[in-house]
Amino acid sequence: MNNYFFEIPVYRISEVKYNEQMDDFIRKSVPTYEGHEKLLQYNLKNPGNIHPELSLVGVCCREFGGPWLYNEIVGYLRLYLYHSQIRVEYWQHDVKRIKKSRKKLYCRKNPKIIEEINIKDRGSKSELKEAIEAAVNLCECKFKGRYLDLNYFNMMKDHVDWAGLIANLSQ
Repeated sequence: MNNYFFEIPVYRISEVKYNEQMDDFIRKSVPTYEGHEKLLQYNLKNPGNIHPELSLVGVCCREFGGPWLYNEIVGYLRLYLYHSQIRVEYWQHDVKRIKKSRKKLYCRKNPKIIEEINIKDRGSKSELKEAIEAAVNLCECKFKGRYLDLNYFNMMKDHVDWAGLIANLSQ
């Protein structure tokens, strides 16, 4: 039985690159477009008045693919406990070539994307945290051309009782 305890989304590209590409796309479609910041500044300075290009820019944003968050995910890393090992499996968009798309079907591509990380003492909070961080670091190396969204993982990793969590998974 696999005891999953964390998922990390894998993005096609980073949010910064995506927004740069979207801005380029909008600039080609709307010659007078000066950037998203200019539209926001206009709307702040002129409350109640909507910038005349805003609806056209919105159409272009939707045509390009919408916001980056969630829409550019191409896979998921699923961390799980298997006996005394931390393992990671990879689920990916089921296509031959990964490109910008909104029609996705995910399937498990690899049940063991990295070598398992052995845990000697499952009751040691620090050893479990180090093993999980090592697994995530190996995944980062494995997915160099992709962007792993580790924001939530990094925000909470120091606050989770990993030993308690693993003990609950093992029951």
